[in-house]
Amino acid sequence: MLTYWLTIFPSVGRELSRWRRAADAIPDPTLRHHAIGKLDAEHLTAEGAAAFAILVPRQHRDRLVRACVAFEVMYDYLDALTEEHPTLANNRSLHRALRAAVDLRSAVPLDLYAHHPQRDDGGYLTQIAGACRDELAQMPREATVSAALVVATERAAEAQSLNHATSRSSPQPLIAWAVEHRQDGLEWWETAAAAGAPMVIFALIAAACEDATSPASARAVEHAYFPWVSALEWLLEGIADEADDDASGTRSYVSHYRTPDDLGRRLSAISERAITGVSQLPRRERHLLLVAGMIGMLLSDDGAQHARRDAAAVALNASLGGLVSPFLVMLRVRRSAKGVRRRVGLRVSALTSRRWRVATGRRRRARRRCWHAISRR
Repeated sequence: MLTYWLTIFPSVGRELSRWRRAADAIPDPTLRHHAIGKLDAEHLTAEGAAAFAILVPRQHRDRLVRACVAFEVMYDYLDALTEEHPTLANNRSLHRALRAAVDLRSAVPLDLYAHHPQRDDGGYLTQIAGACRDELAQMPREATVSAALVVATERAAEAQSLNHATSRSSPQPLIAWAVEHRQDGLEWWETAAAAGAPMVIFALIAAACEDATSPASARAVEHAYFPWVSALEWLLEGIADEADDDASGTRSYVSHYRTPDDLGRRLSAISERAITGVSQLPRRERHLLLVAGMIGMLLSDDGAQHARRDAAAVALNASLGGLVSPFLVMLRVRRSAKGVRRRVGLRVSALTSRRWRVATGRRRRARRRCWHAISRR
């Protein structure tokens, strides 16, 4: 935790500023609007992606942050574009950028916007893909993880393409694909959710930074994160985004559960399998931190619907032995502090009031409880 806040977190801000400058330079106003809007709204997803740097040797941390933040920025931007023009041809064409970002053995396509009404992004997408490729090329075990990384990325691209192109009233194409690729122990919508989640991609990029990574250990990372951690991530993302999804008519995977209690029971079962999987990996404690941090980040989101969020929090705290609670406290305090700064226009350096000092103390105590919870597992 201390490593993240002192060394990794500041790098995320620098990378987001870099991509904000690139987004500001996009010629087309609609594309520029989407790029800037996603950077402003989804900064926490970039912070979560960069958290995988806690797994890698110090000399590769900045490289991993640059690669993972670039990939997440692209992922979020594509999400906006495919929601606005949700045809399958458009979605598949744009999502080719995801594979281009991680597959060093193929060229970056030049016609990514072939089926999109706006096309002049000033090279924004190819610039992001190139940045990710440049960092991967410098990782010592990129070739070892490449095959698994391409498979995971293509799976995410197809799941996202089908999800955005499938209406709520006519989900047959998505159902057919999910049934064909169904994972044992998961419902079709849980399989689709797992396929679209990017955590396994970040875990494999982290594995590329480890000199000791072998084909067998790369497969172990892939199987630890997919499908169970991935399903957990995207179902919780559905809780966090449910209000926005309802407003926009976007499919929500959590809508397939009849009651919040049904959702809580499934999340508990899935989380137990997820924890079992990552507990078999080297540096088990750090993988547990990543999973718990992901859960805390998504459940602390202001957009989470209260009944579903509360049912999920109770179920996941029970199944993870209280590991999630410290993250929920810390992240909710942080979100509240950010809200105060936005409302009153104060800078971080000016927040020296007693309330801010108390909030800081709560975060410290939450971090200590988190480490204690891990040590007891």
